[in-house]
Amino acid sequence: MDKQDLEFINEMVKQLDITIHKLVEDEARISQKLSDERIEELNEYWQQELSDEEAQELKATFDYWDQMLIVTWAHSRRAHITRAAAGQKLMKES
Repeated sequence: MDKQDLEFINEMVKQLDITIHKLVEDEARISQKLSDERIEELNEYWQQELSDEEAQELKATFDYWDQMLIVTWAHSRRAHITRAAAGQKLMKES
């Protein structure tokens, strides 16, 4: 891998770290707007621990903050996966 590629991956890792930190802050801010019980329900939905029927019933009750929390979790998951892949690539090239 050439130097430009390594620099690109290093910069991507830095940006992903910043993004992950921001998403953690966003999750905390959004969670303050929801009850602990609601967060637990949403987490069960997110982890696909509910039956299809239960998931559909819960999804029908989603409001803005419920959706924002799930979107934040999705972005966070994607950022962590990408960050891990970039870190592995850098480790292989070291």
